[in-house]
Amino acid sequence: MELYQYLMLSVEMQWDILWDKGVFLEHYISNETKYSLYALGNFFVEVELEPETLDIRDKTVFKYGDLLNKYTSHQKVKT
Repeated sequence: MELYQYLMLSVEMQWDILWDKGVFLEHYISNETKYSLYALGNFFVEVELEPETLDIRDKTVFKYGDLLNKYTSHQKVKT
């Protein structure tokens, strides 16, 4: 599935597809928020969670950029 096909779906269908076909990659925790990163096709979905209750606040869909950088900035690259 392509990014734009995913975005054309209803919000309910987007969540269903994310939970059914998304591949969990990593968590990221900031001061007041916990994020979970999923791969879905050739794009990513970041789910924003309430840190204490883990209730879902929101989700963001993207291919690359600053949102992805926070997950890779702490990893060492082998040379």
